[in-house]
Formats: sequence, C-alpha cells, structure tokens
Amino acid sequence: MIFGSGAQLTVHSEEKVEPDYFTLKDENNTLCLATGFSRYEATLGGKYNEEFNRTKPVRIAEDSLYNQVIFLNPDATCDNSTETQLCAAVLKPDEMVNLASLTILGLRVIFFKAVIFNVLMTLRLWMSQ
Repeated sequence: MIFGSGAQLTVHSEEKVEPDYFTLKDENNTLCLATGFSRYEATLGGKYNEEFNRTKPVRIAEDSLYNQVIFLNPDATCDNSTETQLCAAVLKPDEMVNLASLTILGLRVIFFKAVIFNVLMTLRLWMSQ
C-alpha cells in the first residue's frame, strides 16, 4: 500500500513460514515456483537471488501466504526443489454445475421457441388482415 508520494508500507507477519520450491517444466520453459511463505523477502539470499529480486511475491485471493515464480534456464532446477513436476491442470467435473448448465440450456430453448411462436402468430395475423 502506498500512502502519499514515496512512502511505502509493508506489513510483515510474525509467523515465519519458509517457501517450498518446485521446478515446473514443459516443452519450452523451466520455471521455479516458490510457494507458501510468509515473509516478503523469503526467496532472497538463495541461488537465484537476482532472478527472484526482479519479480514480486504475490498473495492470491485473500491468502495469508506469498507465492513467486521465475523463469530458469532449461537445464536448471530450484534451490530446495525435491522433484520435478509436470505442470498439468486437472479439473474435476461437478454434478451441480452440469445440472445448472443443462437447466439454463433448457430454459433458453423454451424461451427461443416461445419467441419464434409469437413472431409466427403475429405474422399470420398481419397476413390475414
């Protein structure tokens, strides 16, 4: 948060949680993800100090912990990374979302049929006069 010109306020938590490092790879990129740390400068001082200094840690949606990511050379790994993980998003289907989608689709079809019926009846009335 910035108050006025040049004054910056950074609130630090008393709780100290160290970051977990993950090396994420795909065909073209290698990333180092530091996640779940409480101090703003927790990623500084390691092997990739300069790279982590170029990016800012962020909090996601009211989370109390920071996350930070940097791009690495293709053959590099993170400081304390225990394993390389493939980055793949897995979405689980939700039955309520499917039911809601089908309900909305059904209501749209009924509405569309009602509009077409009204237009046809109006045209038929005009043609008979």
